[in-house]
Amino acid sequence: MTNLILIVDDDVLTRIQLRELLENSEYQIIEASSGEQALSLYCQKQPEMVLLDALMGEMDGFTCCAHLRKLPKGENIPILMITGLSDHTSVERAFSSGATDYITKPIHWQVLRQRVRRLLEAKRIMEELQEQTEQSKRREAQLVMALKSAQMGTWDWNITTGKVTWSDDKESLFGLEKDKFAGTYEAFMNCVYPEDRDLVTDAIIRAIEEGSEYNLEFRALLPDNTIRWIASKGVVFRNEKGVAVGMSGVDMDITKRKQADEALETYANRQERVAELSQLALAGSSLDVLMQQAVNVVARSLGVEYCKILELSVDQNSFLLRSGVGWRQGLVGSAKLSTQKESQAGFTLISSEPVVVNNFASETRFGKTQLLADHNIVSGVSVVINGQERPFGILGAHSTKARKYNRDEVYFLQAIANVLATAIERKLTETRLRQSEERYHILAQATNDAVRDWDLRTNQVWWNDTITTLFGYSIDDACSTSNWWCERIHPDDRWRIISDMQMAIDNGRQVWSNEYRFRRADSSYAYIFDRGYVVRENGSAVRMIGAMMDISERKHVQEELQRQNLRSQLFADFTLKVRQSLQIDEILSTSVIEVQKLLNADRVLILRLRSNGSVAVVQEAVVPGFPVMLGLNISDPCFGENCIQKYRQGHISSLADIENSSIQSCHIEFLRKFAVKANLIVPILLHNQLWGLLITHQCTQNRTWTAWEIELLRQLADQIGIALAQAKLLEKETLQLQELTRSNEELQQFAFIASHDLQEPLRKIKAFGDRLKTACNDHLSEQGRDYLDRMQNAAQRMQALIEDLLTLSRVTTRAQPFIPVNLSQIVSEVLSDLEVTIQQAGGHIELGDLPTINADPLQMRQLLQNLIGNALKFHRPQEAPVVSIYGEIVTEENGVQMCQFIVQDNGIGFNEKYCDRIFQVFQRLHGRSEYEGTGIGLAICRKIVERHQGSIIAKSQPGQGAKFIVKLPIGK
Repeated sequence: MTNLILIVDDDVLTRIQLRELLENSEYQIIEASSGEQALSLYCQKQPEMVLLDALMGEMDGFTCCAHLRKLPKGENIPILMITGLSDHTSVERAFSSGATDYITKPIHWQVLRQRVRRLLEAKRIMEELQEQTEQSKRREAQLVMALKSAQMGTWDWNITTGKVTWSDDKESLFGLEKDKFAGTYEAFMNCVYPEDRDLVTDAIIRAIEEGSEYNLEFRALLPDNTIRWIASKGVVFRNEKGVAVGMSGVDMDITKRKQADEALETYANRQERVAELSQLALAGSSLDVLMQQAVNVVARSLGVEYCKILELSVDQNSFLLRSGVGWRQGLVGSAKLSTQKESQAGFTLISSEPVVVNNFASETRFGKTQLLADHNIVSGVSVVINGQERPFGILGAHSTKARKYNRDEVYFLQAIANVLATAIERKLTETRLRQSEERYHILAQATNDAVRDWDLRTNQVWWNDTITTLFGYSIDDACSTSNWWCERIHPDDRWRIISDMQMAIDNGRQVWSNEYRFRRADSSYAYIFDRGYVVRENGSAVRMIGAMMDISERKHVQEELQRQNLRSQLFADFTLKVRQSLQIDEILSTSVIEVQKLLNADRVLILRLRSNGSVAVVQEAVVPGFPVMLGLNISDPCFGENCIQKYRQGHISSLADIENSSIQSCHIEFLRKFAVKANLIVPILLHNQLWGLLITHQCTQNRTWTAWEIELLRQLADQIGIALAQAKLLEKETLQLQELTRSNEELQQFAFIASHDLQEPLRKIKAFGDRLKTACNDHLSEQGRDYLDRMQNAAQRMQALIEDLLTLSRVTTRAQPFIPVNLSQIVSEVLSDLEVTIQQAGGHIELGDLPTINADPLQMRQLLQNLIGNALKFHRPQEAPVVSIYGEIVTEENGVQMCQFIVQDNGIGFNEKYCDRIFQVFQRLHGRSEYEGTGIGLAICRKIVERHQGSIIAKSQPGQGAKFIVKLPIGK
């Protein structure tokens, strides 16, 4: 694209000459003869550069330049001011009004052409760098979002240096604020729960020394003392000698999964305890044994110190401490309590519902009985043991600590109370009816289990009504022999259950239990926990009383939990393998191979969506013997825009039987060519745009895809999309790096031109000026000698300016590697170089200790020479300069150690409102006639400090000297 340049000059001839010169260089030109016209044309045409005459009619170039800078996008446009004025004041005025460069008449056309080209090139490079910076920020934000969506944090450990790097999500995972992680292995171990630190250390050692997989789960201790479960996977990186040099990996928050595991395990254990107690009750144990077992189970399961069973008296006026755990000796069996509502037990009896006390100190419904006070009871929960005709009593659990009892704990306590109630009722019934069959039937009807009474002598079986409630069979359907029950046991379980039961009967066992699957009336299967009690007469088994509990819901929960754990494990393994490379081809190849393993599919494809609407098979993993689709370009009319649009919206296609599906016949014919019997298709989205499709084929037979397989494939497709996004980001960053390298090379070339081509004319001006002064000094008038001196001084200033600009550019273009640098030695060398200056000024240097840091030695010398030189130069008249140089090691808030050194003088000082301005290029607070210099020295200092990732600030007051404070990383 041709650059548009605005020429502003009230001289027609000059505009013509400039137009011809620039048009010959293939620039587009627009002209303005006044400052007002220039401002109007700029707003209309938005040129890329302005050539501006300084001296014009109503609005001069300096005023026009200042107005241009205030217009939209005017702050970045190059403005080259052309004028016949060369005095210092005009130059200062040009740059202070906003000029980018300054050239004097008569114009050296070749120099002008080069300056125009360089200024336009610098503008283009600056715009590209700004755009690259914005793109990098957007990519970084996208990567952060990707990690957050995956609920993962990444980490990297440089074993050689000991540095540990965490992503922001990883810090958040461990409850740390951003950038608060100290970055060391010890800091990481401090975040691990103390009891798990040996586990983590052993896993790391095994991974490094034995090459085993680093894959474990541990607890993290957060700053607020809460605990979070972490699943961590990582890989070890080794050098060419096989020595471990680093580890990288990902961590995932699995706290919810662990809590679910623990909750399920707790629930299952409590259900098992309830079942065992029920079995004990069914086995005919005495009430005393059953009650003691019940209080022991409650105390262990709820983690309380005290548990009690209070038996309600016949007149219902008092409770007897019938059974208990933890109470003082002699109280169980003798202690009596009131049934009034002023106690927890009495209130529970009256309310007929569970009563929870988290802390007696804040309880207002009732008070603490003497029994509870004597044992320092603080909290408790109690439920009614309901009898058929009246309550039997109260089951209570208590602790000496304040605590909250959750719903599951209350339900468990009530379940134990219900078992006790059932057992008590049965015992009471047995006592009243002398083990009659009516008593047995009443007990059978009181339970939620399917109860059977099997006469082993006649093979006759009696079932209670629950056989209908649980399994859908009517009493009439249930055959009166055991064969009916045996036939409905799942074929895979039948022989195991029958043989195990027969062994219990033959070996004299009294109690039998097992789990199996039992067919319901609707042909579905229920998971059963079956318990049986063998009744014997004279040593021979005559009856077996059994209770079948439906545990299908618990089994389904366990199976779902196992599937979730498996899916989480597979998902983490897949993510780690896919993320091991940032090359797109490797990502896709790894993806199809791993998906084929995970789903045991005959073929896995990745299809890439083309811009013309077609799709291409870019990766494939297929079982040998089936047709290969890799490289195939698909333009199937059945696979049109409507179908693509659905996948853009996240649609997932799951077909168990291609031949009998509802898809179009042409699509079936296409799939038939590749032996596809069933398929599963999920979209791959990249930045919320459809990138392609992840497809699994089953070619040997039809296949019904389960919900967890579909969800797993969807999550895997999401991870592929994230990996692709990271690969794309790496690719763009690589291109940006190449472009920055090219820009640096061009900047170095420019530095060479500035060093040679620009300084050569200046050297000639100085040389010929010296000759002219030597040969013709006597023939020159006073004015001529003045002109000659001014010309030589201007050339000298220009050369100094060019050299300082080169020094500023070489801070980054010719930087040297960092090595250990003794700052005290550097200061000594600088003071040696400035010895004459110090003596002429009558100065005094106070030098303190300075540390050794990792830095560029040449740039440290430049930095200190500029700061000390300024301190000597800007001293007060009639007062000798005193310069103090000293330093110390300071620790930042993030724990990083920094070197801080200070250069302080007793000079003229300055107003602190100029603290930022003095570090800018060409910024001076005093005229050149007062203090020499180019105004670039402090800009070089700041650039050097920034290259070393440090900081420099100035503090001062007029007439009170100045203090420059430099902070630099110590390095390693």
